[in-house]
Amino acid sequence: MRYATVVISWERGQLHPLDDAVAASPDVHIEATHYINPVGDGTHVELAQFRGDMGTVADVCEQTPGVLDYEVSAEGDGLAYVHYESTPLMEALLTAVFEHTIVLKWPLEFITDSKMRGLRATFMGSETALMNATSVIPESLDLALVRTGEYSEAHGNPVLALTEKQRTLFETAVQAGYYEVPRETTQAELAAELGVTNGTISDRLQRLESTLLKSLLPRAANDER
Repeated sequence: MRYATVVISWERGQLHPLDDAVAASPDVHIEATHYINPVGDGTHVELAQFRGDMGTVADVCEQTPGVLDYEVSAEGDGLAYVHYESTPLMEALLTAVFEHTIVLKWPLEFITDSKMRGLRATFMGSETALMNATSVIPESLDLALVRTGEYSEAHGNPVLALTEKQRTLFETAVQAGYYEVPRETTQAELAAELGVTNGTISDRLQRLESTLLKSLLPRAANDER
């Protein structure tokens, strides 16, 4: 099974009024879309992940034309349910996703800069299916290929790329708070818990972190096709 990770970007004001309203607010940022469901009447419902003040997210949804309904999570997880009217460009983009024989890997990651808005998406399927789907993405959107190749389970869960010994170390380090900010333990304390030297724990941590990064970024592992 093949995969293609792409970045789809657009100019501000081009895709949807809600996207523009979020971009114009300094207090909130959309980080990811966990799922979009086409309702079939020219509207869509979306579960989105926001960063920032969720009261502002609710205000933005309330004030944006085309937003029909919304619900902001009270759990502090940054999630929001939004039901909104589509736009021709967004309809064309989603048609490329939902009406072709590909699988979309959720969530979609949003990226932005001062002029452009965009998202990073990974499609999976046969070589022909991927080519067909990406070929119908509207020309007014910028499509950039990040990487492509054979998909493996490690792409979905980079921890699977670790050896059993590396997984044990990684789990121990996470549980002990080594990757918290600020750190709650040291390499010396991890070494003592696992019964190895400080030099050994340092080397093993570097190796497992390298493995994780290469799994997340196949380009770094020369895994591009």
